Amino acid sequence: MQRLSEVAGPADLADAALQGAKGMRRRRGALTALAAVAAVAALTVPFTMRGTPPAAAPGIGIDLPVGAAASPPVAGECETAPMVNPTTKEVAAGDWPQYVRTVLDLLPDRDDYVVQNAYDLCNPGQPDISNAYTVINLGHQREYGHLTVNLFVHETSPWVPGSCADLNVIAAAGLQPRDVVFCEDGGGASPLLYGLSYAGTSLTVGAVYADHRAVVMERDAAASVISVEQLKQVVSSQELLSLVPVTDGPLPTTAARGPEVKASSAPTR
Repeated sequence: MQRLSEVAGPADLADAALQGAKGMRRRRGALTALAAVAAVAALTVPFTMRGTPPAAAPGIGIDLPVGAAASPPVAGECETAPMVNPTTKEVAAGDWPQYVRTVLDLLPDRDDYVVQNAYDLCNPGQPDISNAYTVINLGHQREYGHLTVNLFVHETSPWVPGSCADLNVIAAAGLQPRDVVFCEDGGGASPLLYGLSYAGTSLTVGAVYADHRAVVMERDAAASVISVEQLKQVVSSQELLSLVPVTDGPLPTTAARGPEVKASSAPTR
């Protein structure tokens, strides 16, 4: 959803949220995977994705029952995983966060998935940016398109819906055509499941839970080999959800934590 708007619209709430998503995409484009980690105040401890592969290291919420609180909660600034070399936009398998491994296990079997960039669970310091993000290319040159994955620990972004009624508002906002592909209101442990297409160029599929955790994936038009049903199965996976810790409320923003804490920009798209 963070790439829904390419044209400035009226300054209403929905368009302001969509413009914020557009700005976030630009920030992602501004940072390479070799960016230095910003200084973190004593209130936070950054997660490091270097060294031991995540599959061999203890993870946040791994093996916990769905809905169980993870300890400690997500904290620290967002650090991009290192590229295999300074000029190749690819993250080696040993540096993949655990959620990336899980997503790839859930996707259809292919031998051309390339993790272009990623950051692991963290606190970006802004309420409308996901707590984990990765780009997965189909082919080294994106021959078959690409996917993005976003995990939210406590979703507060106005461009991820909390209900099917919210989705209809988002679809109607702005100047570019948006179409609701499907929407299934959740209840109890079942998430809201939704699909939204944008100008025929991308499809966003998401699962939003009552505790505000959310898993959102986007597929560009070239990646249509990955079906809507397959995306739905990934975003609603209990195995994937179990990796997202539970928190009682929104994570602190940069302003709330104080000016000495500077949130890292998101990685290059």
